[in-house]
Amino acid sequence: MSVIKSNDTGAASVPFMADFQPLSSLWAGQNAPYPSEYSARWAVRKLGDDLARAQAVALHRNRLMVHPQRFAQVAEKAAIAQFSSRIAT
Repeated sequence: MSVIKSNDTGAASVPFMADFQPLSSLWAGQNAPYPSEYSARWAVRKLGDDLARAQAVALHRNRLMVHPQRFAQVAEKAAIAQFSSRIAT
């Protein structure tokens, strides 16, 4: 998360991209949704258009940032669609 600082002394800072986290949040930590950096980056490539439409990814200062809740919604829809297409054939 970044903060936009005000030139006014005493004015409150405005959070910028407050709900976004670095891409590494997808594989780092105990409850990470992806087991490795490679699998997370593969998901971003595969779901890129849908992630962009859902505003789940952003490029800020040349760093890829993700919105965890929106990312999870897109990934869930893709997983359901993939399963549905398998059983339909």
